[in-house]
Amino acid sequence: MEVNPIEVKSKATRSETTKGYPQANSVEWLQLTAGQGPKECGWVVAQLLKVMLVQAQARGIDVEVVESLAFDKMLRNQHIVMPDAYLSVLLRIEGEQAQLFANEWCGTHKWQGESIYRPKHKRINWFVGVERITPVKPVETSINYQQLQRQLVFESMKSSGAGGQHVNTTNSAVRATHTPSGITVRVDTDRSQHRNKRLALERIAMLLLSAEKEGANKQVNERWLQHYQVKRGSPVKTFIGQEFKEIN
Repeated sequence: MEVNPIEVKSKATRSETTKGYPQANSVEWLQLTAGQGPKECGWVVAQLLKVMLVQAQARGIDVEVVESLAFDKMLRNQHIVMPDAYLSVLLRIEGEQAQLFANEWCGTHKWQGESIYRPKHKRINWFVGVERITPVKPVETSINYQQLQRQLVFESMKSSGAGGQHVNTTNSAVRATHTPSGITVRVDTDRSQHRNKRLALERIAMLLLSAEKEGANKQVNERWLQHYQVKRGSPVKTFIGQEFKEIN
């Protein structure tokens, strides 16, 4: 089955319907992983990818290989279009049947066969995983302050900090609430309410950038944890032989 997973991008040729109404497209993200297995598991990932691409194309599902990591470290920085083994592959799939397709493939997959790298190796059962993931959004490095200001609600209050005899005579302190996130800050640094509002705006901007970066890092960590969570037993699909024939 000669399919180049980097170049294949299947397109739906027509919209299937239910009771005459077209079904809306959905988008799913799947990660194929060899887990902590040996290179044979990386070979299984490569074969599994070929099968998934062929089946997706037959069902009119759009598939994009977003990221692939060759099993051999020496190949990762080279322009190898199709290595024989992958540590992991990230797929974006879209189509009317994308969710159903993802449901069918998520879980542990088993290949039964003799090692193609170690012919005398006794092991014949090799396990890999396919899991849904949440894509990591690009982290913003700047803030649109005009847009952010429209999302803030300011409350005036009397300052409670140092400032001499004038500290409590005016409502110079402000409490700013970012309505989409619920983040709230209180600023009474300056006697000028206008400057305190500006400081509150800047503090919320910094908190939002920090939270977004932390969230992105958490998603990356969760994704890589899946490499340690491939379970043996109860496979959703089983394949045999070097022809990679599905038997269930």
